Amino acid sequence: MKNKSLLYILLLPFAWACSKQVSIEDPEFYISSSAFTYRVSDTANFFIKGNPDVITFYSGEAGNNYDNRDRTFRTDGQFKFGFQSRVDNAAGFAALAAGALRVLVSTNYLPTYSTLVDPVAAGRADSAMVNAATWTDITNRFAIPSTGTVSTFYPSGEVNLSDLVTDPNKPIYIAFRYTAPTTSTLGTNGITLGSLVLNNVFPEITQSFNVNPGGSTSTIWRIVRAANTANAWTTSSTQLKFISSTTTGYSEDWVITNAYYPNLVAPDKAVPIKNITNAPITTFKYKFSTPGIYKVTFIASNNRPGQRKEVLKQLELTITP
Repeated sequence: MKNKSLLYILLLPFAWACSKQVSIEDPEFYISSSAFTYRVSDTANFFIKGNPDVITFYSGEAGNNYDNRDRTFRTDGQFKFGFQSRVDNAAGFAALAAGALRVLVSTNYLPTYSTLVDPVAAGRADSAMVNAATWTDITNRFAIPSTGTVSTFYPSGEVNLSDLVTDPNKPIYIAFRYTAPTTSTLGTNGITLGSLVLNNVFPEITQSFNVNPGGSTSTIWRIVRAANTANAWTTSSTQLKFISSTTTGYSEDWVITNAYYPNLVAPDKAVPIKNITNAPITTFKYKFSTPGIYKVTFIASNNRPGQRKEVLKQLELTITP
């Protein structure tokens, strides 16, 4: 018993030493540049001293700016939507002239689409859901042809919808609705909408949203047959079409996007230029594509399980044409 107690006492310092976490040191890291002014055609040369585990780089350009590393939303963009429209006969122009095609947006739409097999019952359920939301008609913001040459695409213009985005945490939905009590047959292609674009245009970068239907069963646009289920929107890889065999009865048919959050943006990210398994590096080269003044940022870190120490170094460079 005495021998076991003695062994336990002797092992205590060893166990304590093994469990003690070895602290890591601050990285030794220095950065310099061969110049502080470069032309766009030049390659910027940086010289590195020290051997930290990891080095990452921010150029200061859009998407790679250290100051925006934690930014998740911004409100200085122009949220623009546009499309092109085409009809294949005079009846199509007549429908457009009569206002059968409407463009609408909602910021309080709560979609839970029906899974009922019967199209009439499903249409009624989805129609009630759509009508429960507040929709703003923005048709008059777009150029929609009422006359012209058949089978020709006419651009609507890219229209700024920023005034409709009132809360960065709320989504916006865009819809096309066809409503008409009487219209002649619209033809094989009906009213066709293509070249759909949705962008948030910021001063230095454009963020694009996917509004291409993507196929006959679109994951971007949802079809709602509110009245007269014989007529409906269809989707293809790049187009929306309202096709009717006859619309002598009243039709109300919607095609509605998924939710979009215009003001949400991804934080700017660093570019890794060295990791813990790499040999030491002494130089780094980078070429800027646009004139301007850039705050270049290097972050060096030493990393161990549960520990991280980093050093930040910044230089201001002027890039001339």
